[in-house]
Amino acid sequence: MMKQKYVSGSCRVVATVAGMAALVGLCSCGDEEENKKEEAAQNVAADAAQVTEPAAPAEAAPAEPDAKEKLFEALIYDLGKAAAENAGNPELTEPVRNMLALMEEYYAQQAEALKGTAEKVRLALSMADITRNLTAWERACNSYDRAQADLDALPEAERNTPEKKRWQSSICNGKAFCELRRGNKTQALELYAKALEIDNALYAEVAPADDVELQPGEVGDELALATENVFFAYRCLGECQEFCEDPEEARETYKSGIEIAQRLKHLTPGMTYQYVRLMVALGNLESRCGRDRHALDSWGRAAQACQQVANVTTNVAIRSKVGRAYQSLAVNIKAMQEKLNKAETEMVPSQPAE
Repeated sequence: MMKQKYVSGSCRVVATVAGMAALVGLCSCGDEEENKKEEAAQNVAADAAQVTEPAAPAEAAPAEPDAKEKLFEALIYDLGKAAAENAGNPELTEPVRNMLALMEEYYAQQAEALKGTAEKVRLALSMADITRNLTAWERACNSYDRAQADLDALPEAERNTPEKKRWQSSICNGKAFCELRRGNKTQALELYAKALEIDNALYAEVAPADDVELQPGEVGDELALATENVFFAYRCLGECQEFCEDPEEARETYKSGIEIAQRLKHLTPGMTYQYVRLMVALGNLESRCGRDRHALDSWGRAAQACQQVANVTTNVAIRSKVGRAYQSLAVNIKAMQEKLNKAETEMVPSQPAE
């Protein structure tokens, strides 16, 4: 809950993100009209005199977020996140930096008010992700350390909820990415492995038994989210292992993630997109290792999955992502097929002249 003394700070953050929305062609609605105050009770003294016993106080209803809080939430954690992910765009870089500066100011102002709360962790993690997207690797590592300290300040019971465990994985993953860019390969590997361990445990909590085959439509939200996250974690660790020049280990890591998809069989569009990225990573590895047919097989299965999702999903974001993935895969597949065809042609012995 935002305190009145900090409203001006939050408004400046909102204004900054709203400016970024204009840059990407979006628009936002104006503030909703404030609710009218309740009218004062009439003849309180007269009514009280007629009451023989004090009435039980009505149970307070949970406070609903007001319009300003909802706007702040949407702009910072939805639109702001999308803008930060595209911070490399020259038109967005400066507005994203400005948004981060205002978020830092707001975080400092709210430090005591938010102490020991999940909101403080969420805000710190969001700032760390934005700093990473701005490629300030050392500063981002420090930001992830701050988010970790805020997470550690939560009660143990709260830290052990699935949501907070996912935040822990995100902190490990984000910091690992930055450490790798700083050349700290050992630290990056350890952090990526820790993130995968967390996501694997979360997946195991909701995964169906080995002898149970889920049908289309039976994949619940928790399973879908856990599966998406574990595919992502396997890919990140594998790519780090490749970067550390351990292709055999990377191959096994990718295949371990792919085995989960093969066991589940039926994937949601979001799960399929992360599976596609995993298959593309395996195909890229095989191509770099000179295993051309294996690369073609992985890319081909990824392209087929893209087509299947595009035919069934109504999610515009997923359709766009798999569409871009398919276009890239089509180029790689065509080039690899031409390479293999040329190699086969050169291997055929020439016929003797008559």
